[in-house]
Amino acid sequence: MSRAVLKARWVLPVSSPPIENGRVAVENGRIATVETATGPRSAATDLGDVTLLPGFVNPHTHLELSLCRGRMPFTGSFVGWIERLTSLYQHEDAGTGRALRRSIRGGLRQSLAAGVTTVADIGSGRRAVEEWHGTALNVVGLLEVLGIGPKRMSEHDRSVARVTSLCQQADAMGQGPPATEACGSLRRLGISPHAPYSTGPLVYREAIEFATRTHRPICTHLGETRDELRFLSDGTGPFREFLERLGLWDGSFSPPGCSPVEYARQLGLLACGSMLAHVNYATDSDLDILARGKSTVVYCPRSHRFFGHEPHRYRDMLDRDINVCVGTDSLASNDSLSVLDELRFLRLQDQQISGQCLLAMGTIAGARALGLDAETGSLEVGKRADLVAVPLTDTKARDPLADLLSGNAEPSAVYVGGQRLHPG
Repeated sequence: MSRAVLKARWVLPVSSPPIENGRVAVENGRIATVETATGPRSAATDLGDVTLLPGFVNPHTHLELSLCRGRMPFTGSFVGWIERLTSLYQHEDAGTGRALRRSIRGGLRQSLAAGVTTVADIGSGRRAVEEWHGTALNVVGLLEVLGIGPKRMSEHDRSVARVTSLCQQADAMGQGPPATEACGSLRRLGISPHAPYSTGPLVYREAIEFATRTHRPICTHLGETRDELRFLSDGTGPFREFLERLGLWDGSFSPPGCSPVEYARQLGLLACGSMLAHVNYATDSDLDILARGKSTVVYCPRSHRFFGHEPHRYRDMLDRDINVCVGTDSLASNDSLSVLDELRFLRLQDQQISGQCLLAMGTIAGARALGLDAETGSLEVGKRADLVAVPLTDTKARDPLADLLSGNAEPSAVYVGGQRLHPG
């Protein structure tokens, strides 16, 4: 039996009040006790004047776009930005997959250094699955599917048929949950129909059926821009023009004439516990629909600012008991892959929301969205010992959460399954 005891100036369990001079005992990669420290200092590994808390959970990112950091300024057109992003990515990768692999690896390393111990990454193809399986983090891999117009029925690299086959191959190769408790790697493999403007209703329904039948996580981008609202309303606007330029508009898509949230309800996305990335635009009626469903909203605050969206309604969502968590999106639209940076940014923007609520949005709410809340997201006996230590800005602080959210210290130690992985 492997056993370790970690002592810290403050311990933030998330599920219970802060513990001053606390310690966390770890046995075989899982939390054995969370309590006030007693006895001689030599009885534990003393991490010093730090706050020890659960590893952060990032429920929405695109690590394969890490190579685009600082190279994709937004000039006012979301569709134009997507076109430039696609062009840059294809040029960098040149069809070899080497850039994709480097990007995912680099993104995973940056995530770990930022205290993220669980990440849900949207990617494509076998290369992504292999990189997810080879990491020390806890990964929920979400394979992207799309298809609209003439692509809705054909088999291609991101078709439901191709993703279904890849998931089955990965299962057969043992690329599912890790065999030992004290490691990370690919914990769940799911599917991600991209967005309403790139994915027809038949493709959505096939993806939902597959995820439901095989008990896999499912995620989609929803309500990300006002152009999306227009496209679903009457089939016009920049997304229609974009599809026409790509030869993907053949008249087979019938605009539902409703909001993205209502469209998601009609498709069945809200009944299957899906993750809805962004939801930047939602009416009161939309929020009521979300509250009656089982979906999680993943808000990406700094990406939201990057694109200049209108204020997000996450506070109204929380008031309706909708599960809202915080993600980073990609480095194409963000400065880092740090969930802690997102929480600190939100604290600067919103002084009224409680620190405890913010902390939950960066930990247990994300774990709940990924179906891993029984395993991680809080410091509780029996859960995996996924931990992050962050130095106190004020060593005399009486409110460790306020110190964490108002400071700028980076993690000094990160543990996954009880193993210290950062610094390596």
